[in-house]
Amino acid sequence: MADLFDVVADPTRRELLRALLDEAEVPGGAGEASVGQLVARLGLSQPTVSKHLKTLREFRVVTVREQGQHRFYRLEPAGLQPIAEWLGPFVKPAVAAAQPVPEPVEAVAELSPAPLAPRARVAAVRLGATAASLVGRIRR
Repeated sequence: MADLFDVVADPTRRELLRALLDEAEVPGGAGEASVGQLVARLGLSQPTVSKHLKTLREFRVVTVREQGQHRFYRLEPAGLQPIAEWLGPFVKPAVAAAQPVPEPVEAVAELSPAPLAPRARVAAVRLGATAASLVGRIRR
């Protein structure tokens, strides 16, 4: 599971995931985007986009459909399930306490079997933020 966290820790891959999510939410849209569309939208080079999409595809976070020489990418939410399950214990207490949280956070909380104690939750959130920051620094 740690490898999947490394995959989504990269800011470029997060931008790609967000762009594909936006495509999926367009009413009546195809829910997918070509490499060229992603290049234009994010202002990145084609090799950079292709490299990151390959990584996302290897971890089954995106799927690809080939049409002639073009490839169309689509977000595969099931590939992110391990992250949602891991985050569940951290957001479940807020949902249980009826604190206002966005619907997606509530859905993640439902994946968790039991909430963490408040002190453990605070420690885990700090640990996660520190780990994400370190991964970002290492990759630069």
